[in-house]
Amino acid sequence: MSILRIYFSSGWRDSSSLCPWALSDESGKLLQQGQSVLAGMPKTSECVGIVAADRVLIFTAPKPPGNQRRWLAALPFIAEEHALTEPDELHAAYANSAEPGQITISVMAKPWLRQIVTDATAAGLPLRRLIAESIMPALPADGWTLVWDGENGFLRTSNTTGLALDCGDQHTPPLALIQTLTAAGARAPGRIELRFLPSGQAGVLPAWDLPVPLVAGECWNWRDAPISETTPNLLCGDFSPSLRLFDALTKMRPLLFILIAAFLIEVAGTHLEWIKLAGEKRELTQTIEQRFRNTFGDDSTLVDAPLQMQRNLAGLRHAAGVVDDADFIALLDRITPLPAKSVHSLNYESGRLELDIKLASAADFDKLEKAFKNKGLKVRNSDMHDLPDGRQGKLTITLEGL
Repeated sequence: MSILRIYFSSGWRDSSSLCPWALSDESGKLLQQGQSVLAGMPKTSECVGIVAADRVLIFTAPKPPGNQRRWLAALPFIAEEHALTEPDELHAAYANSAEPGQITISVMAKPWLRQIVTDATAAGLPLRRLIAESIMPALPADGWTLVWDGENGFLRTSNTTGLALDCGDQHTPPLALIQTLTAAGARAPGRIELRFLPSGQAGVLPAWDLPVPLVAGECWNWRDAPISETTPNLLCGDFSPSLRLFDALTKMRPLLFILIAAFLIEVAGTHLEWIKLAGEKRELTQTIEQRFRNTFGDDSTLVDAPLQMQRNLAGLRHAAGVVDDADFIALLDRITPLPAKSVHSLNYESGRLELDIKLASAADFDKLEKAFKNKGLKVRNSDMHDLPDGRQGKLTITLEGL
């Protein structure tokens, strides 16, 4: 899956404005880059917007008390005194700060942000994330990161804070940098890592008189810079992208793997059990058939060995003058006593006894059928219908197994 990055500079106005863009693969390898209007950019399933540092105001404030849903609506009013703009014109996103009891608030002009979202949607670009450029560069373990082109740049001071810097030169540092270092006081960094933009004078450190060391870092390029999953997304609140099924599945991937593994184990176990039972059934069938042939001859035709064995045994009993369990007298003995005057007719043929019977209710039929089954009989009912004084139906009774 390819990922399209779009850089929204402070000069961007609408869909007719040119934007630098970069197309990369999942590993971050740069595939293409260029500059065009939104409608002329490559179409991908994943799109990330990068907002110039001077378009996002980031500051730290005490975390408001009470319910989060309530104070989220109040963020534009908190940002008003910093942005000097009416709250209705501000979009505010928050992130948890490393400082206890503090949150980081990122503020943008709401009409400008709405224009970005509207034009990206119209151009068929699925904008899922919008990130402030000032919090993209990696931070050194004990310092800040300064991105500089020789005249302008931005400074990242923590995982969630950064700011645009005003003008400076090779000998004069930006005033915003001096003010930020002064405000930091005891929390000032151990060093500042300077990373030049491609248009800057790479390798030539400015001769600035700073209270902390200025060290050279790698060249900075937003096109292939890593973007952490924890980097705050400016698309929130009214601008939150709609949830996609793919996103939900990605978040649920560990659970899905567990469920799939459990399902495969269950399927494998079921198949092994089925194979085992099938083998036992095959062995049992072979044993029954062998005993049948040993008893009645190897030239006997086998279709249903248990049923044929039952019938042949019945024939042998009859030949010896012995009553078989499936005979009329034997079956009749098993179903007695029946409720008085309940049997209207009775018919017997080839081990099957049919009773046309009338009882007081359906419950009586259920009770009678249960009693017959407990005696080793198989019962099937038919032609059941209600009468004014009870319920009538037919019961077909055979010996279990026939």
